[in-house]
Amino acid sequence: MRVRSTPVVDVVDETFVRAEPLTVRAELEEPGVLDRLWPGLRLEVAQDRGAKGVRWWTRGEVAGRAEIWLEEVPGGTIVHHFVHGERQSASRRWEARHRRRWKSGIHGIKDRLEGRTR
Repeated sequence: MRVRSTPVVDVVDETFVRAEPLTVRAELEEPGVLDRLWPGLRLEVAQDRGAKGVRWWTRGEVAGRAEIWLEEVPGGTIVHHFVHGERQSASRRWEARHRRRWKSGIHGIKDRLEGRTR
C-alpha cells in the first residue's frame, strides 16, 4: 500500500539590513508589501512581538506558519524569515518562486533604507 503525503514547505532566510528593527518593521507593514512578497498566503497574526517581529498562521497555498523575526545586532537588524507547513498547491516550484520574490523584496527594502537605489 502506497501512502500519499502532502508536500512540506520549509523556507528559511536571513538578510542583514543597516537599520533599526522598528524601521525595518515599518517598511514591511506598508500596505500591500506582504501581499506582494507572499502572494497566495492568507495570514492570521498568532503573535505580535513588537520590535522583534510577527508570527502568523498561514492558509492558502501553504497551511502552516510564517514568521519575520527582527534581530537587533550591532549596526542594524538581521531579518529572519520562515514559512513552514503543508503545500496546498500542486506546483513543486512554489518554494523557489517564494524565495526569489522574498529576496528581491527584502533587498529592495534594504537598498532604500541603506540609501541605495535599485
